[in-house]
Parts: sequence; structure tokens; C-alpha cells
Amino acid sequence: MMDILFSPNALWFTVPALVGSGFLLMQIMLGELGGDAESALELDADFEADLAADDPGGEFRLLSLQSISAFGIGYGWVGLAALKALDLGFTGSVMVGVVAGVGVAWAFVLLSRSILRLQSSGNVTLRDVEGKLGDVYITVPPAGKGNGRIKVAVHNSHYEYNAIQQGDEPIVTHTRVRIVRGNQSTNTVTVESIS
Repeated sequence: MMDILFSPNALWFTVPALVGSGFLLMQIMLGELGGDAESALELDADFEADLAADDPGGEFRLLSLQSISAFGIGYGWVGLAALKALDLGFTGSVMVGVVAGVGVAWAFVLLSRSILRLQSSGNVTLRDVEGKLGDVYITVPPAGKGNGRIKVAVHNSHYEYNAIQQGDEPIVTHTRVRIVRGNQSTNTVTVESIS
């Protein structure tokens, strides 16, 4: 086994494979403990992709420690297999390893971007609800007489807000309303009946 991994030509594949695999295992262990491998090692690559600002996965770097380790894993293990099992010779194994490393790193980047697109901040400002329709579930009293409550759907999630109005008649439960404006400091929206 040691002869397969540490023969003179095999070292060119074994070292990147072991380093990449070791980094991946360390990152998994630190992730389980609540840590972050990049901040723990204080290493980072400063090369960033030219991605659109509105791309949720755009902050993922093409050349990061994770993508370099993914390249090392693909290059090292596939190159070693090409050298020892397929008998392609050193040059052929390097070419196969490079292609495999680039493929694994690219797959890692695509997978990471897909995962990052699934994230959402969950933060909804009152500007996001202005103009939206909602339903009263606690009667909104006339202007100056207190607050009611409404429910509104934003980005496929339901939110509840304290509600006031400008009119003289109460807006009763189950009435459809439009949100006119929001007051961020009091987390209150001003509504008007649309029925």
C-alpha cells in the first residue's frame, strides 16, 4: 500500500490528494463543532469571480480553499488511479488528473452556488409590504383609537403587523386591506379597506 502511494511518481498525486482530503475532513469536523475552517486557518484566496451582484451565490469565490481542495482531491486520487491502475504513464496520468481536478472543482463550485441560492435572509422591511394586500384578523379601530392586527404574505411567507388607519369607521375582521405605508420604528402599518 505504501509503495502505491509513495513511489517517486506517485508522490505528485498522493500529496495533493491527502492534503485536499485532509482539509475536507477538517472542515467537516469544524463544521460539526460550529467552527469555520477558513477563519480557523486564517487563509483565503483573494481571486473572485466576476458575478452579477443580484446572484445569491455570487459571493462564492471560484478560487477558494474549498475549490482548491476539491481540485486536489480530484487531481490526486484520479491521477493516482490513472498512474497505478490504468498504467497511463506519468504524463498521461497528469493530464487525466488535471481534467478530473478541474471537473471536481467546477462541480463543487456549481453545487455550492446552488446551495447558496436556497438561502434567504428572512428579513422583510416595511417597505417590502407597502402596496401589498392583507387580511384583518383583529379589528382595526378608527384613527387615533388604537391598533388592530393584519396578516400579509410576502415572498411566500406570512407576516403579522400592528395596523392603524386614517378612517372614522373600524375595519372589521376578515376585511381585505391594502397597506399604504409602514412605520419601521413602531413596526406598524397604515391600512385602507379595499372592499
